[in-house]
Amino acid sequence: MSQRRRFPNSLRWRAVGWMEMGLSQADASRRLNVSRSVVQRLWDQYQSEDSVSRRPVPGRPRATTPAEDRFLALSARRRRTTTVPQLVADHFQASGRRISATTVRNRLHNAGLYARRPVVCVPLNGRQRRNRLCWAREHVS
Repeated sequence: MSQRRRFPNSLRWRAVGWMEMGLSQADASRRLNVSRSVVQRLWDQYQSEDSVSRRPVPGRPRATTPAEDRFLALSARRRRTTTVPQLVADHFQASGRRISATTVRNRLHNAGLYARRPVVCVPLNGRQRRNRLCWAREHVS
């Protein structure tokens, strides 16, 4: 999958200027080293809105990238006993950016990973097991 990169406004206007001068969309895309569809969308946007600035996108920007989401899930799968604060610290060490524990929990839930508590049971000897069984039979209903 190709990586997305931002296309600065100066280059957007440069592409529109070239096309207004008579340069084809294919030539403009070759000069800017971008796909033809990018230049075509710019030209369509310019003709309909008389502007080529980036449109505002609704919603809050994501705190993590899809690659970071995979990193968190993989870290949690590799070390089953790790805690969310440890994963937050690992993410900060790997990326240099802080994310909240809630974000980590949400990403793990999206990956199908949920918190599990280990079952702790006290080992019983034979007499204690018999007593417990008798108590359970007395209180069945």
